[in-house]
Amino acid sequence: ICNKKTGGYTLAEILVYIALISLLLIALISAMGQISTSERRSRTFLDVNSAAVTAFSRFSRDIRRASSVDILNSTLDTSPGKLVLLMKKTDGTYDTTTMYLSNGVVKVSQNGTDLGDLTEDSVQISNLTFRKFVSTGSTAIRVEMTVVPNASSTVPALNFYGTYVLRGSYVE
Repeated sequence: ICNKKTGGYTLAEILVYIALISLLLIALISAMGQISTSERRSRTFLDVNSAAVTAFSRFSRDIRRASSVDILNSTLDTSPGKLVLLMKKTDGTYDTTTMYLSNGVVKVSQNGTDLGDLTEDSVQISNLTFRKFVSTGSTAIRVEMTVVPNASSTVPALNFYGTYVLRGSYVE
């Protein structure tokens, strides 16, 4: 009688290999899902921060260039706020720059002409408040803005703040 071993696998060995491969695939799919979720969350944070940086860069530049604030046409200390800045030109006349919230988007206009949106459509602005502070010798504007990511995001709304001094308000 001859005892020859064939080179095949037993049914038990095949079932163990299939179980191990299945566990590895489940772990891989789970890791890919977590990576995808993290990527979406990171992209949302980037969108929110990008909207804030873009808007606050414009706020900073224009407020610092301004000579004064048009109090009659501005809406201060409430949201949605509106800020009308007066920029004195060399000939003694003024340019006006207006920043305001419309349908969840921060907009800017100059001398009544719409210059476009400061924030993207991927986020909504739920709060835009301008506050004016006057001290001896200068005037400052504090900007408060709340940026809300799109509805399907797990990222919370984020608040951003900035305070800028009007250069034209310095007393010499």
